[in-house]
Amino acid sequence: WFRKALGDTSPDVFAVAFQYSSAGAPDKHNAAGVRYAGTAHFGPRNAAVNNPLDFAFHDEQSDFYDYLGLPWTFPDGTRVQPEKDRYGDADCSGFQRLVWGYRMGIPLHNTNTKGAGLPRRAYAIAADGPGRLVIPHTGKQQATDLSVLQPGDLVFFAIIKDRPDFIDHCGMYMGLDDQGRHRFYSSRSAANGPTMGDMSGHALLDGTDFYARGFRAARRL
Repeated sequence: WFRKALGDTSPDVFAVAFQYSSAGAPDKHNAAGVRYAGTAHFGPRNAAVNNPLDFAFHDEQSDFYDYLGLPWTFPDGTRVQPEKDRYGDADCSGFQRLVWGYRMGIPLHNTNTKGAGLPRRAYAIAADGPGRLVIPHTGKQQATDLSVLQPGDLVFFAIIKDRPDFIDHCGMYMGLDDQGRHRFYSSRSAANGPTMGDMSGHALLDGTDFYARGFRAARRL
């Protein structure tokens, strides 16, 4: 397997993830004409929220099949239909399912309970996803031992003000940036899609900024 992997020139998970950057990524279509990559957005505009930096400015609930605009049948037989106004959209966990599931082949299911593959929501992936926890979720405290992390690990955050122990955001750990800081990549409402930029909070795990304070757990797939 090593020799095969060494000679494989297909995009790795990082290259795949950046095929959806909200900063702009070219569209890619398969033989059936389905756009499987290209700039992703977080979700439809939420008319009830006026502040573009508010976490609810763009609505969540967009999964990978919404981005694709394709009906999808899960292994348990559940069939889902994409919402037309969510075409091209993927929220934080929907984006990870798009990259790790649809593109990289990890099984997916459509519940937030234990099952074969990646559950739907961030908190469920943290608790019951495949692979192993490298930083367990212990409650309300910021996770600070970053030495165990490897690029590609999924990282999880509690960012609801009144629920400091509830995981409601996830991203992909990218490693150290050019300043030696631990940076992650995630789909966010404020950026309206995948970013590792610092809009409405630095995309960092270390320090005392918003996301760092909310960092709770990590899972290696």
